[in-house]
Amino acid sequence: MDARQSFRKTLVRNITLSLVKAFISSGAFVLLLWPLLLQARTGEAIHLYVENDTRNIGGPGSDNAYSSGLKISYIAAEDKVPTWAEEAMQRSEPLRKALTGAKSNFGLSLGQQIYTPNDIRRSDFIEDDRPYAAWLYIGFSAHFQSSAQSHSLELDVGVIGPEAGGKIVQNNFHDIIRTYRAEGWEHQLSTEPTLQLSYQQRLRFVDIKIDDQKYVDIIPFFGGGIGNVSIDIHAGGMVRLGNILPDDFGPARPSMTNGDNFVTPISNLEARTSFYVFAAAQGYGIGRNIFLDGNTFRHSHRVKKYPFVLETEFGAVGHYKSWNASWRFVSRSPEFEQRSVVNSFASVSIGYSY
Repeated sequence: MDARQSFRKTLVRNITLSLVKAFISSGAFVLLLWPLLLQARTGEAIHLYVENDTRNIGGPGSDNAYSSGLKISYIAAEDKVPTWAEEAMQRSEPLRKALTGAKSNFGLSLGQQIYTPNDIRRSDFIEDDRPYAAWLYIGFSAHFQSSAQSHSLELDVGVIGPEAGGKIVQNNFHDIIRTYRAEGWEHQLSTEPTLQLSYQQRLRFVDIKIDDQKYVDIIPFFGGGIGNVSIDIHAGGMVRLGNILPDDFGPARPSMTNGDNFVTPISNLEARTSFYVFAAAQGYGIGRNIFLDGNTFRHSHRVKKYPFVLETEFGAVGHYKSWNASWRFVSRSPEFEQRSVVNSFASVSIGYSY
């Protein structure tokens, strides 16, 4: 290894260690400030997302494919442009147009995703299954919403490889729930910095109201992503049915490019109590997926992916004053030829607006 490669690897490792520490400390920071958040009431929000295939949160208990996803997000108050977004807004005409006549939320998040083959108890190289991979990233998001549509844009900057902490997070979690460890992490994808841009638009297609209260709606959506993590497009739709549906465009989750939940203004929170169930389906056209195609700039383990994947989900969402929570069960059609099976996982989120 020459001096340049050594410097680059050390730099990426130091940046990643800083991200891991930030992920851990951010949770502690929120807990320490919780009494102040309860009193501040400034119109901002904190969201925590957990996705996993464990039965502990309603998953299938398979422990493979998309095995785990974690994300913690801070969402700025409605129509408040944070310092980091001001220059981008000034330079981008499309973003300025999106702000015109629309409500806006900007967000900052820290996330991790973990992918594993089917038999994680094997320590040898598994050629006919997907590679071990972990992705750690910081996300910068912008969400614009009008009465008829919403636009979500997110830029994720991070790293894939040992520095993303997949082995540590997965095996320590397995120790906590007293199950076997994943033994093949030495075969994971190599270190690679990542840059990923994602977009999604949602439309208000059908509303069914009784006495000015909405009980049913249909929300079509489409979008895509480009970067060295994934190049894809998608389209789908969601149906919601419930007691006084909130005036938004449905729940968000880390494994889909739809940003974070839109924050309801403080003035509306005291009267906000609702519960609904939903079902959705979407199709993906995939040009590249680093978790199946392997590293971008060097040779690595890869499998032969399918260019089209179908995803379905169903779940429930509840809102009570400043709190919101959601649960959903997601299933994906086979993603690659070597192991052509359906994979599923559960997704849970909890949010607090203050």
